[in-house]
Amino acid sequence: MENIIETMTANPVYLAIAVILALVMVFGFIKKIIKLILLTASVFILYVAYLHYTGKDTDEITRSMTKTAEAAKDAVTKTTEKIKESAVKKLEKEAEKKTAELLENN
Repeated sequence: MENIIETMTANPVYLAIAVILALVMVFGFIKKIIKLILLTASVFILYVAYLHYTGKDTDEITRSMTKTAEAAKDAVTKTTEKIKESAVKKLEKEAEKKTAELLENN
């Protein structure tokens, strides 16, 4: 694993390819999440339309779904913050390690 990291950091072309692949993967993941959210919203809208058509109460269901959506939003926000903090820490450690190596070589 260290050999791969050293090879990528030593050659900017490999690093650029790795960054592009990572961006493509992140973009694909976000795209799939957006599709899932749109599908879920569509099903919910159809369900509410069905309830309205049959004359059932939709206020209680709407409140329940709003609470669930807010809880999911909070969970996603917390998770992304944790991931961001972890990535920043790893990058800082790698930067410190590389700086130390450069200072030792000079």
